[in-house]
Amino acid sequence: MNKIIKGLTIIAALNLITCTLSFSKPPRLVVLLVVDQMRPDLLTRFDDLYKGGFRWLMDNGIWFTDTHHEHSYTATGPGHAAIGFGQYPGKLGVIGNSFYDRNLKKNVNCVEDPKAKIIGSNKGIARSSVRIDANGLGDWIKRAHPSSRIISIGGKDRAACLLGGKNPDQAIYYNNFGEFVSSDYYVNQLPSWTTRLNNELKNRSYGDSLWQRSLDESVYKEYAREDYFYGEEDNYKSDEYSPVFPIGTDLQDDPLAILMGKPWFEREVLLLSKYAVLDDSLGLDETPDFLSIGLSSMDLIIHSYGPFSQEAMDACIKLDTYLGDFIEFLDDHVGLDNVLFALTADHGGLPLPEYLVAKGQKAGRINHDHFEEALTWIDEESEERFGKKLYHRDGGNFFLDKEKIKDSNIKLESIYKIISKYLTKVVGIERMVIKEDLIVGKDSTKINLRLRNMIHPDLTPEVCPILSPNYLYKGPLGTSHGSPYDYDTHVPMIFSRKGFRAKKESKPFATVDIAPTIAKYLHVDIPEYCDGKGSDL
Repeated sequence: MNKIIKGLTIIAALNLITCTLSFSKPPRLVVLLVVDQMRPDLLTRFDDLYKGGFRWLMDNGIWFTDTHHEHSYTATGPGHAAIGFGQYPGKLGVIGNSFYDRNLKKNVNCVEDPKAKIIGSNKGIARSSVRIDANGLGDWIKRAHPSSRIISIGGKDRAACLLGGKNPDQAIYYNNFGEFVSSDYYVNQLPSWTTRLNNELKNRSYGDSLWQRSLDESVYKEYAREDYFYGEEDNYKSDEYSPVFPIGTDLQDDPLAILMGKPWFEREVLLLSKYAVLDDSLGLDETPDFLSIGLSSMDLIIHSYGPFSQEAMDACIKLDTYLGDFIEFLDDHVGLDNVLFALTADHGGLPLPEYLVAKGQKAGRINHDHFEEALTWIDEESEERFGKKLYHRDGGNFFLDKEKIKDSNIKLESIYKIISKYLTKVVGIERMVIKEDLIVGKDSTKINLRLRNMIHPDLTPEVCPILSPNYLYKGPLGTSHGSPYDYDTHVPMIFSRKGFRAKKESKPFATVDIAPTIAKYLHVDIPEYCDGKGSDL
């Protein structure tokens, strides 16, 4: 018995020493992977099929299973801002991908920069993080380690411009014309590794590429719903075009213009990331470097087919393979014991409403004729009772001219009542949200807290509608996201490193906690203004 106890003691000591040695030094490279529109069940449902990157990340990762975006408008821009800056997007002024700016009196993009010029092409639009008056994780690292390299790569411009912080060394995104580009906010010329990939893209032919399943068809029938399910966006595009596997490219489309909507686009993004690692010598010295990668094609695929489709499943299987290859590359060139990975998503998403209805759930799409009719009634009654130009309306969002309303001795509640009276009659609109009530209110329910975290004092409209659960504006086909409900806020969050033991952590975790958690792991100071909290890994 004494020998057994002694042996167990030695084993425990060896395990402790092994763990201590593995994590005695901070990583030389942090790789932040953000998949656009990835629900956690896209990992769990196909768990036993993954053999590549997802497999490695899960087997060597700490998974915070109760991770949510704690803001209400779950769109790409706000989600990436929360992840990259560790602050709620409302406070940052990222209240959507694009939105009405009452100060400029026009709609703007969240990464709009009217002064910037595009670098690397004469096509596309120059973007940057100039609108954000804050620093993000990349800036915190740079402040602590001035020689660190901060590189942000994304399919979408807002992914590249928001994940790297305010002033990364590089922010590279796809212009939808066959080129990865940047803007002169960041650089005066495109890095050689980006030019290299652009030249290779021109020589690759995607015009005759067929989207084939990676696994046998029988596997998809077991793990996903049937193919060609009504509600898929591309069902009836033309007699020659069909989303049933194998999926071809419409001959009328430029294959490079629609490349981001194909699963192999992520292979190009990860290849570009490889070139960045090689040419910028990332992770080769004791100074930590930061590489953020926005994987954007999943969003386009799920918007068209839904998260339970065979197409979404196949995109996950392919991405697993591409990530596996990328992780092997990093092992060869940096060493996985020198790399910390963080895998998450900018938002989740709703299944096709038609699929939910088939499952016996209440779901649907907003009838746009009824919606527009309600808006017309609001405009007419407001004008009849109070006169013109009391508000600017952007869709169902109302930006009130409070000074004019005050001067006219009109009670705000009178306008609120008119708006609510008509819009709540539209099937699928749950209620109207009044900004003032949220600011002064003490209701701390989960939904109201998320709504409050979306508020910007100037940019947020005074009144806006909230959809009922499982309802969409998008129609007549496809699906979307953007609600404050858990199916849109819940995302995967896995921190992985060679030597980590696979673990599932059930305590609540917010996406604004990601940046401070990485900073804490790197022994980098976390600014006081950060909304998130750093967790131990």
